[in-house]
Amino acid sequence: MKNNNKTIITIITILTISSCSKEDPKQPLPNNPQEVLTTILLKGYNQNDSLNTNYQFAYKWEDLDGDGGNLPVIDTINLDSGIIYTCKIIILDKTKTPFDTVSIAIQEEKNVHQFFFSPSANLISKIKVEILDFDTNIPSLPVGLSFNLNTKNNQSFTTPILGSLNMVLSHYDGVPKTIDKSSESDIDINFPVKLK
Repeated sequence: MKNNNKTIITIITILTISSCSKEDPKQPLPNNPQEVLTTILLKGYNQNDSLNTNYQFAYKWEDLDGDGGNLPVIDTINLDSGIIYTCKIIILDKTKTPFDTVSIAIQEEKNVHQFFFSPSANLISKIKVEILDFDTNIPSLPVGLSFNLNTKNNQSFTTPILGSLNMVLSHYDGVPKTIDKSSESDIDINFPVKLK
């Protein structure tokens, strides 16, 4: 009887080990590793006069040592009123050599990513963001790596105005992408803004 028990235990052990094999298709696949995002570049130019260097800009948010270390370095976005700026976002991982351009991966995975832009309360009626790039979902949904930033020309306010532009990159991991923010954000930062 003891030998039969040992045989049964041995068979159960073998079955348990083999069922946990890496080749078992029923085992869940590991999640994609989280990208490291150290640097966000925001580049723009006057939509109506792209060669005019007076309205070209390149602003940066950078946090090379990650959460809990030194505070990030953040440029103030200087904007002239009455201009439509065409902008693009470039995201880098500077922990790698050479730098990894993470925005390329976001473009490749555009069906599960979307940027949301929110001006501060004192800029809501003065700045409008219009996203230019879309994914391949049906119907297609915004991505936000490229967009127009319209600083409305309105004589009813006095410049300069100091505010901010919140930028959130939603990642729809395992849930359908919608027009609303997801519960998971890869980026959530505030750029200071000076509207002149």
